[in-house]
Amino acid sequence: MIKDTVIRLVLLCALCFAQQYAVSRLVVFGAFPDIVTIFIVYLSLRTGQKQGMTYGFAAGLGLGVLGGDIGITTLAKTVEGFVAGYFLIPENSHASPSQKKRMFYKGVILASLCGRAIQATAINVLALPLPWHIAYSVGLVTTFNLLVAVLVYQWHLKKILANT
Repeated sequence: MIKDTVIRLVLLCALCFAQQYAVSRLVVFGAFPDIVTIFIVYLSLRTGQKQGMTYGFAAGLGLGVLGGDIGITTLAKTVEGFVAGYFLIPENSHASPSQKKRMFYKGVILASLCGRAIQATAINVLALPLPWHIAYSVGLVTTFNLLVAVLVYQWHLKKILANT
């Protein structure tokens, strides 16, 4: 249990650095995918809502320190962990692989929508009118996150979640 937590935190730190210094450079129309959100969703699916919030808080704190906006990023990632925790897949679940896949995708979509909506209301880099900025930013980032989540699921998570 402690070993799993340490491994998850080390992976979370590595993903925070990768997000801040590599993935955030992949900007398309002012938005970029958020790999940390996808990892928070995965952890929330495996561990539940409370642990998902804790990992989300840690991720938000790490990204906030690296990016310079600690408060709003920490809040957004904590909410992402909370929302994704609703899609918990219990350890001995009798759900089919397709049901688990749908749970993962639903978690990514809702967590991305909620987390990005919080960030978009506080940070308007493009100086767009607020409703337009929220719709534009939230929609684009959620679409990017879903595309990355599909790739991650097909390459790696399909085997892990099928054995759960």
